[in-house]
Amino acid sequence: MAFWIAVLVVTGLLTAGPWRCFAQDATQNLQDDPDGSLTREQWQQRVDAARRRSADFIANARTQPPPPPPSDPRETEASDRVVNDPTLRHGDIVATDRGFFVFVGRDEEHQSSDFMPIPKRRIRR
Repeated sequence: MAFWIAVLVVTGLLTAGPWRCFAQDATQNLQDDPDGSLTREQWQQRVDAARRRSADFIANARTQPPPPPPSDPRETEASDRVVNDPTLRHGDIVATDRGFFVFVGRDEEHQSSDFMPIPKRRIRR
């Protein structure tokens, strides 16, 4: 019996703790507005300010491009192997992590200028 009373007391103390935090929030709100009431105009000003902040946030988010997806090291390694492939011949098409390219260089050592990008509109799906 004493065990269950101890369990109830501990449970009560643990659940009573968060209520003090709610009281602090209420006290903070009263400090913002000492008499505890807002006029219709004050309330409307707060709503309008919140709407402006929201609109500014959305406009800023739309103007920034999305972050590029993280590149997989295996894709980068595969692209490097394709570009440095000694069996490439003039006119070969290679697929890399940056898109499709046609090889226009010579059979010797390859450089980035030896690859021309293929426009996406010419790629059939």
